[in-house]
Amino acid sequence: MRVLLLNPPSEHTVREYTDREVPSDNRALEAEDFGLFPPLGLLYILAALKHKTPEHELFFLDCIAEHVGHRELSLRISEILPDVVGITSFSMAMYDVCLAARTIRTVSPQSHICLGGHHPIAFPFESAELAEFDSIVVGEGEAAFPALIQALSVKADFTAIPGVYTKESIQQHRHSSAVDARFLKYAMAPPAYIDDINLLPPPDRSVIQHLKYRSIVGVSDRLATMISSRGCPHHCTYCDVPFKQYRQRSLVSVTDEIKGCLDMGYDEVHFYDDLFNIHPDRVIGFCDEIKRRGYNFKWDFRGRVNSVTRESLVRAREAGCRMISFGVETGSDEGLRQLKKNTTTGQIRQVFRWCRELGILTIADFMIGLPFEKSTDDVRRNVDFLLELDPDYAQFSILSLFPNTELFEEAVQRGLIPADRWHTFAGAPSPDFFVDHWEEHLSVSELLRLQKESYQRFYLRPRYIWRSVISTCSWYEFTSKLQGALKLLRR
Repeated sequence: MRVLLLNPPSEHTVREYTDREVPSDNRALEAEDFGLFPPLGLLYILAALKHKTPEHELFFLDCIAEHVGHRELSLRISEILPDVVGITSFSMAMYDVCLAARTIRTVSPQSHICLGGHHPIAFPFESAELAEFDSIVVGEGEAAFPALIQALSVKADFTAIPGVYTKESIQQHRHSSAVDARFLKYAMAPPAYIDDINLLPPPDRSVIQHLKYRSIVGVSDRLATMISSRGCPHHCTYCDVPFKQYRQRSLVSVTDEIKGCLDMGYDEVHFYDDLFNIHPDRVIGFCDEIKRRGYNFKWDFRGRVNSVTRESLVRAREAGCRMISFGVETGSDEGLRQLKKNTTTGQIRQVFRWCRELGILTIADFMIGLPFEKSTDDVRRNVDFLLELDPDYAQFSILSLFPNTELFEEAVQRGLIPADRWHTFAGAPSPDFFVDHWEEHLSVSELLRLQKESYQRFYLRPRYIWRSVISTCSWYEFTSKLQGALKLLRR
């Protein structure tokens, strides 16, 4: 059989706000301004298919990286004429996902179309009802999708495969109250799940070697993304990461994958784990293995300040760690407590000081429009804390209220947002949908003004500009910084 794995076009993603509230020419930085990253989930599925079902002909298409829009997708499908298509998804891009599926159905009506990714985990029943898809995978697809391919190849029933559902087979779970603590959302159809992620073959990057992925804060266009773990055991009130049980890969497995990336010509690795530094000893062990093998490359990760020690930072710097992204989020201990961050402003200050002393670049991820910010002065005071930290980069996001999170449920209970908007959208994705924000005290327009003001306060400081210029170490880094600055100035 001919099997296509598809990362669909991204032309109609869910909007942060309506055009009436904020005209399109008056917006802050968009998601694409921050970089372009490989669809790791699909690359894991591809590797699993090659390992378990080598007899099938496999195709891979990343429409975003290859600049393939919906019109050109039709031509690509006509060339491949796949028997099965696996489409990855995020809820924010579901209208594009459905458009892609309709294109496939028109050009290749015999194709079996399977929906995977984040969206079926968050909305399994609505996903199964969508007419564009013949099946869905709820959960992790490395075992489920190859099993589906094998069943389809011999025309066997596939509804007994864990995590694989059709519109009909999922109905028996619709009113289940089963609790699965491995996931953020407890009441759901039983998911596909990989207990031991060490058993998975590494992502197959052979199909993306010709593509240039990048990060706006990176130093190279030969960027590889990687995960050393899955899941995050923390319960921040705004976060919708679906996997809550933390599973680690062995350090040997991770460093073997790094060796493969270096052999392919990659010279920068971005760890995409939901939580890379679960414990300082794990970071130290990883760094020791990197040094033992003598690998020389730049790498960065996303982490939490309450899992950092100075010793772990020293080892990381010695092993080539260039940068760490920390979720700072807000600027007061009470605010951090309400967000259930399990961190303090004192810890944050200490870790950022250590990183500056050791020469590790820092990114501070920050939010505005939080429930406890009741005025523009409240927002500015919290941003003052970030300016005091003086990280190397800062990202200012307006709080988005996503379903299956504590803040979303609180907003519903207080009558700030309707309870069923996302479920309605999940059952009939539309280009007119937009994200909810906490507008009890400040409107979206006011928050957008504060967001742009915050970016300008941070990045247009003379001291910051000078430090950024003298620390630039590659042409790629220089052009990335220049493009970002020009966008800020235009906004």
